[in-house]
Amino acid sequence: MKNVVGQAVRGKDFWDRKSELAKIWQAIENGTHPLLVAPRRVGKTSIMYKILDEPKDDYAVVYVNTESADSENDFWHKLFNALMDEEFKNKNKLVLKSFYARIKTISIKKISTSGIEFDDGKVLDYAEAFEELIKEIDSDKKLIIMMDEFAQTIENIIKYASIREAESLLKTHRSLRQNPKITSKVTFVYAGSIGLESVVAKLDAMKFINDLNSIKVTPLSKDEAAEFAHSLNTLIKSDEIFYLLERIEWLIPFYIQLIIQEIHAICLEKSLHVISKETVDQAIEHALDHRNHFEHWLARIKSAFEKDEFKFAKEILNLLSDQGTLESKEISNLADKYGLEHEVAKEIIHALVYDGYINNNENPKIYRFNSPILKLWWYKNVAN
Repeated sequence: MKNVVGQAVRGKDFWDRKSELAKIWQAIENGTHPLLVAPRRVGKTSIMYKILDEPKDDYAVVYVNTESADSENDFWHKLFNALMDEEFKNKNKLVLKSFYARIKTISIKKISTSGIEFDDGKVLDYAEAFEELIKEIDSDKKLIIMMDEFAQTIENIIKYASIREAESLLKTHRSLRQNPKITSKVTFVYAGSIGLESVVAKLDAMKFINDLNSIKVTPLSKDEAAEFAHSLNTLIKSDEIFYLLERIEWLIPFYIQLIIQEIHAICLEKSLHVISKETVDQAIEHALDHRNHFEHWLARIKSAFEKDEFKFAKEILNLLSDQGTLESKEISNLADKYGLEHEVAKEIIHALVYDGYINNNENPKIYRFNSPILKLWWYKNVAN
């Protein structure tokens, strides 16, 4: 297994997530539409690639990343292009009969707010066009459409297009999921590095996603994490592995991979054949110098929140990186400081929890960083 840090992995480099994969397949086979729920860096995209690369016999899978879509039109362009892709059709032996031939010969003239317009002048709205496409699929396999970064797409549309357009896309998707002609042939899987629920809550539009089957992608257990760490570097003995896991604490694959990478670099540099706890400590210090692995945590809250909301979120994280914990009443006082309504402040805290910055698992009224490593980086590079 290669140690691939910060990127989705496939094939032999994928650390099998049996529990999550079993839950996802169970949801699909039960006829529901999964929403993969987890903060960034936990491994959702790698899990989706596993489903794409090794589907069950009765299913055909298409994966589309819609992160760069910033309008409803862009989203539908990406989805239709993925379904029309030659590699997808050849791999899954799907025949898109007349609808595909129609697009090949007539072509799409434009995708607009009113729908898809063909060169012959016929206009179909998105839901109708999608339904027509699905009806034309000639296959004994059920189609799974996995949409990565769907929440980011909704957030982009809110920012660069309009709230109305974002609501329209959410409403259309719910309509498709409620259409028995569609659901008999298609399962939708939604995922992303930010929380769909957090984004939709801003629109007061939870009714458009309350039919989704939320499946949590959790950190590794200690035993799983220990086995994973050993598979990446066999020189690490049990005592040092468990010390490493204690230092990492939030046992998502990314942090284990990152520190193992730094341990390997130290071993090469110093010609070490034995890894000590001091080596682990040095590796963590070295990891903090890789701004490219951490800078997105700051960039994310800059893009997600308005001016005073950003200042509020940043000060919470600054204080947590210094103090270690923060009580709800202190957060309430900070909301007053920045002139934020308490409901708005609660949504910001919820977003910070969902996106993997903080948690209140031990006490509902006390928050702390999920990752001690992110906490160290934030204190060193942002708070000071």
